[in-house]
Amino acid sequence: MSETGMAAGRTIVVTGASSGIGKATAELLLESGYGVVATARDADRLNSIYGDRAGAHIIPWNLSEPEGIGDYAKAVHAAVGAIGGLVHSAGVFGLTPSYLIKPSVIDSIFHINTYAGMLLVSSFMKKGRYGEGASFVLISSLSAHRGVVGGSVYAASKAALEGFTIAAAPELADKNARINCIAPGTVESPMTSRGREKLDDAQIAAQHESYPLGIGTPADIGNFAEYLISDRAKWITGRTFVLDGGHLARK
Repeated sequence: MSETGMAAGRTIVVTGASSGIGKATAELLLESGYGVVATARDADRLNSIYGDRAGAHIIPWNLSEPEGIGDYAKAVHAAVGAIGGLVHSAGVFGLTPSYLIKPSVIDSIFHINTYAGMLLVSSFMKKGRYGEGASFVLISSLSAHRGVVGGSVYAASKAALEGFTIAAAPELADKNARINCIAPGTVESPMTSRGREKLDDAQIAAQHESYPLGIGTPADIGNFAEYLISDRAKWITGRTFVLDGGHLARK
């Protein structure tokens, strides 16, 4: 059976769908024949990207407010019925020295990176909201595996997703569903561009040199997310996959 045939009738929720990895993933899923619920905060941008795309359903939402995640899941269910999976790509990055960490700093990063991912899985795993063989993919980060000065809160927010994934996998398997994480290294994205504004030319050159296969693209991650969503990965769950262009393997 073709991938399009397997994808027929399955709708995947993609958060952070207005840019970067989320946008690349949503577009790849649409090209593969899936329906996609495209979610981000900027409704105008979502409409400009997906407004004329067959199979795309636009549901703008601010996922940084944990109390509203349940309402979001209800809105998605009302719009498309049971989903075939989720790719949680929405996230924020921040650098704060450990000695300056405050509860407000933790909340600002954990709300969207961690709480939203966990609560989305919980909300969509309620009876009737997911289809048989549903696949959930959470986007972590290489930062959870390799420290970055000032990035301890961000790293912790992503590492928490990976811990959640391995513990939740058996529960989801009992309901014939799967969950996995992808931990990307540096990819070209608006978030990466903003981070580079604080680097000098030598630091940028060193960053590029630390990736033997070069800096990644959002599509590099989107392609693997689409694989994990698909039935080709039906025997894979509870795992975190580091995609880093050889960064950790370099000499």
